Amino acid sequence: MHELHLKQWSWRYASAAEPTQANGGRFDRRLLRDRGDMGEGEYRFAVKKHPGAVRLLGFLLHTHSGNYGDALRMSGTPDVEQTRKFGTLKYGWGLNFDQELLKDVGVFGRLGWNDGQTQSYAFTAIDRLATGGVSVTGTRWSRPFDTAATEITTSGLSAVHASYLARGGLDFLIGDGRLNYGRETIWESYYNARLLPGFFAGLDLQHVTNPAFNRDRGPLWIVSLRLHLEYGSKNFR
Repeated sequence: MHELHLKQWSWRYASAAEPTQANGGRFDRRLLRDRGDMGEGEYRFAVKKHPGAVRLLGFLLHTHSGNYGDALRMSGTPDVEQTRKFGTLKYGWGLNFDQELLKDVGVFGRLGWNDGQTQSYAFTAIDRLATGGVSVTGTRWSRPFDTAATEITTSGLSAVHASYLARGGLDFLIGDGRLNYGRETIWESYYNARLLPGFFAGLDLQHVTNPAFNRDRGPLWIVSLRLHLEYGSKNFR
């Protein structure tokens, strides 16, 4: 990873190992052939003394992976694993921003896109994504170290990816023999509270429509609790 930071600009580049198979636990050591290349530019600014930033990310993945279009041309149930080739390329971009509106209120958003033709290989199976939300610190209710936030995310698949799943194909995370496709929409809110210096607890609530892009599933609610502990003398003064 390489980074260059200037007064208002930052530039980052990273080349990372990819798994030997989709979402696998072993990394491919043949980095000259199989790897993920990513570059990001960040611009920081202020609007009436309220800071903000915008970041543009581009990536190119070199993997031993398959192609959904090739899998659909197979007879019977398509299997993207049977179309894997060395040197397969997957590319895409991401755009995100954050902007302070008031001293204790900020907004944020993100867009994401990839080519949608190549096998989903790591993290999750999403080809299109848009997110927007607002975050508020607890200063207004005398809890300056607390944070409350809410956001909505809508994500989708490319046409060929959705067709592959509708024909009975499986991804490393989704697929149950058929797919009644619909965009997945998640509304999420959380409250993160400092209980003690250096110790935080967060309660998170999510509502998911069309989970795994299937209109025949959900909607569902997800509740989670997150605990965070920081070490260091500055946290225990």
